[in-house]
Amino acid sequence: MIARTIKPELPLSKFVDSIYCYFGTTNGMRHHLIPDGKTDLLLNFGSAIQVLDESNKKSALKESIFHGLRKKQYTFEFGENLGIIGIRFLPLGFSSLFKYREKEITEMPVSAELIAGKSVREIEEKIFEEPSLRKKLSIVEKWLLDIFINSDRTNRKISDSLDELNYSRGLLKINEIGKSDAAYKKLQRAFNEYIGISPKLYSRMLRFDCIHNELRKSPGVDWMDIVAKYNFHDQSHLIKEFKFFTNITPTEFLSNIDIFV
Repeated sequence: MIARTIKPELPLSKFVDSIYCYFGTTNGMRHHLIPDGKTDLLLNFGSAIQVLDESNKKSALKESIFHGLRKKQYTFEFGENLGIIGIRFLPLGFSSLFKYREKEITEMPVSAELIAGKSVREIEEKIFEEPSLRKKLSIVEKWLLDIFINSDRTNRKISDSLDELNYSRGLLKINEIGKSDAAYKKLQRAFNEYIGISPKLYSRMLRFDCIHNELRKSPGVDWMDIVAKYNFHDQSHLIKEFKFFTNITPTEFLSNIDIFV
């Protein structure tokens, strides 16, 4: 199976975390999606995909979909043949490029055409006809840039706050952004209005995403070093955070890290 991920450059990097693709045979591969504060667009090229919720109830996907900001872990189960290109939007990235706010897109899949209109079908046809994977991804980037050029910009205050949180990897205390009780409450309202979660929960998602990426890159792990580096009270606090986002312990997570995204 071919798997590739690219990180867009400015100006798209302010709105899009990554563009990724999977093409080939999967043998029933499963991916567990960790809540990360992001919204995904999956362009589906004939793939059979099942979404499993916490009770393992399945919902079949046969079209391109938007998958909204997740507050709980979800599982994607892929059929034998897989062909998808995904776009992972940063918070406010989705609402900056399209006319809907993040909080309006549910955790369960929504038809991409309902959100982005006929341009989704047009871009799918262009991608399908292009044999080169590199050029397929370039087509997606150009499409997003065209949307960016014609889009409105969103709330500047919350955008600046997101930049601060992202830069700190979720380690910055929320009250250090607000500076005052009034500013803090305004920031909370803005997050709930645009994104649909609190700034504190988003900060926790950011921190856990950073831990996930670090564990992927490191051949060994010192859990007490993770505790200190990411401002946990103790190892028990770290374990609770892992169970909150993945339903399993840090050791179990590390043993199965390849199936978590």
